[in-house]
Amino acid sequence: MKQFFLLLVLSLLFLFPTAGLSLSVSSGHMLDRFELIPDEKTPFLTFKGFFDPGQFPHIQIFPRNSKTETSVLLPNTLINSILLPEREVTSFSEEGIMEKMLLEEKITKKENGEIEFQVTLTISSTEEHILVLDTEKSDSRHLTFALQKPVKKETTNAQEQQKVESIIIDLAPPAISPREEMLLHPVTALMSYRRVVQLNLTILNASPHPDSAQRLAVLLDRQQKRTIEKRIGMKLKIVNISSVREQTILPKTKIYFHANLMREALILAQILPGEQVIVPMPQSRISKLATDVEIYVGKNFE
Repeated sequence: MKQFFLLLVLSLLFLFPTAGLSLSVSSGHMLDRFELIPDEKTPFLTFKGFFDPGQFPHIQIFPRNSKTETSVLLPNTLINSILLPEREVTSFSEEGIMEKMLLEEKITKKENGEIEFQVTLTISSTEEHILVLDTEKSDSRHLTFALQKPVKKETTNAQEQQKVESIIIDLAPPAISPREEMLLHPVTALMSYRRVVQLNLTILNASPHPDSAQRLAVLLDRQQKRTIEKRIGMKLKIVNISSVREQTILPKTKIYFHANLMREALILAQILPGEQVIVPMPQSRISKLATDVEIYVGKNFE
């Protein structure tokens, strides 16, 4: 293959007479012909000719704006114009796979006298595809690409049901920031959802009434505990009851929850009297794994 490139360089001396003996070139690839191989799952596009497997890692594949179009950059590559004269191919032996293939050959001379050969392939398929170089089917005489179909993600019935349940619950909270709105979205919660066996709850007093946290603990742990456990499907345990700093007074009760426990936080909010603000657990406290939900009792709790 390298001898062919050297012969080609000699012929190009007529095009670049000033380069003289300073011209140099490395071995590369030669495209002679192509073949489209059909397959129900993954069809293949194979080029036949002469190839340097050591340069396969330098081949670059770029998705285009359309999901059915992909460009391939083949460095150190030439096209055999006798065996492969067409630069725009629209007719293929196998129908229903590819619509069009463009071949663009570019030959340039660098300042150091080296000649650079480059071929750009633009492949348009009839359906959405992901073009991948198949190194197992490629060797010194073949260069093969697989037209893989993208994997579609399926949503289970359970996930759809959880999404519906999260959407229909309307607690009418105050306006929240765009970041909190994204984290509160039911889809975000479903993506990180995991089932736990016990809900660890912390109650903090952030109201001017010193006994508010204790009264809420009595409400949840004694009066409503069975109802809550039945609805959330796990044990409820209050692990901490305390107060915040005196200057931290909240007008409304605020519930902080881990991303995978949004459903449980919403159920607690339905049982608590008055309005509540429901927000994800801040990053600064997210490492406290002993607490799943934190309730800051606000001024409006009676």
